[in-house]
Amino acid sequence: MRRSWLLLFLLLAWPIQAQEGLRYRMQLWLHGDPQPLETRFRLQSVAGTRSTNRVQKPRMGGWHLEVDRAQGTPYAQVMLLARAERLLYLAGPAPQTRLEPISLRFGSRSLPVWSLEMPKGIHASTVLVEVAPRLLALCDFSARFERGDVDRVELHLEGLDSTARLIPAEDGTMLLTTLQSLAREAQKEPETLVMVR
Repeated sequence: MRRSWLLLFLLLAWPIQAQEGLRYRMQLWLHGDPQPLETRFRLQSVAGTRSTNRVQKPRMGGWHLEVDRAQGTPYAQVMLLARAERLLYLAGPAPQTRLEPISLRFGSRSLPVWSLEMPKGIHASTVLVEVAPRLLALCDFSARFERGDVDRVELHLEGLDSTARLIPAEDGTMLLTTLQSLAREAQKEPETLVMVR
């Protein structure tokens, strides 16, 4: 009898556990394409692994992106998730972030807004929100590109469910690395074409 009660409790608790994390929508326009590629996914943090050492050092975890296969552009989900992962932020404040005197409402919650300093040469805007004390997450990212196969990218936080278990990710500031890489690319001179006769 006790085992059946435990099984029933786990089955009832499963939908609650599945609804943790941050829900995002990403749209990506390729040069020359009028319609964007689109995906929706959920970001969940993953706890760090424990070692077998007697002294346990604190370890940072990572994140897990779970795509909603029922929505979005078919056959483009893997490519879009790979690009989205490079544009996410789930970490504490960095020197490039600054608290703004405004907040955004998500359901019944009011989240403090943080801005992110953009490197020179980047045509992008970014908004971060404080989803837990001293834990910032990407809220909005919008960018245009003059070179490469991508024309424009839009990434928006559509909703947040339970954030009680969200923790900073080891690669949580990957967005900063991506922006610095994009800035270096923008400063490079376009390749010159050599005519062969």
